Amino acid sequence: MSLFAFPRHFDEKFPEMVDLPDADPRLLEGELRNLRIINRLLGGLSAVRDALLPLLSKTEPSRTLEILDLATGSGDQPVALARLLRRLRRPAVFTAIDRNERVLDIARRNSADFDEIQFVRGDILAPAYLDKSFDIVLCSLAIHHFSWTNATRVLHHMDRLSRVGFILCDLSRSHLALLGAWAYTRLTTTNVMTRTDAIASVNAAFTKEELANLGAEAGVGSLQIYTAPMFRLVATKVKQPER
Repeated sequence: MSLFAFPRHFDEKFPEMVDLPDADPRLLEGELRNLRIINRLLGGLSAVRDALLPLLSKTEPSRTLEILDLATGSGDQPVALARLLRRLRRPAVFTAIDRNERVLDIARRNSADFDEIQFVRGDILAPAYLDKSFDIVLCSLAIHHFSWTNATRVLHHMDRLSRVGFILCDLSRSHLALLGAWAYTRLTTTNVMTRTDAIASVNAAFTKEELANLGAEAGVGSLQIYTAPMFRLVATKVKQPER
């Protein structure tokens, strides 16, 4: 255990407010708006963008990329990547899944200008797609919502569904991250869901060592794991071309 970290606090009996089936719609919409701001200002979008570029180099530029985003939330990651790929003149289609239909409705509204993104209701613990259905699989700010066993299932599916590789981006658990989450949410919002879930998310996040162990248990092989600014942890896998 790192000197900067503490034991993980996670209990399936007490999910984050955003995961409750009867979550207040007003708080939920505010929470998703806050998460979009956090991703934009505090490095979530740039961390995924930077991780995507090495994977792009392994693909044929003229071929349409097929990208899956697991637990998409309000869809800010696929929208940001769609903008990037448009600038790079790389054709791409996105499938973005989430289990909450109200969340998907918000995502559709926020991505109205992006016909290349399709939002689908689905369970990331049992995604209904065949092996190697997508070039790249993405999961951002979701794996800490799961138990150790289910987190390994998520990684297994990311590996199973991807042809070129996958990107996992999440929080990194530490005392500094906990202090940062508390201070930021108290200074920027009165939304009780954001304030409560920010602390719960850091408490439930994994460390670099734990993420490596998750990957080993999931049988995904070697992962490149590194920290990104503002308490982010990124794990990527670039697959070898099939012969």
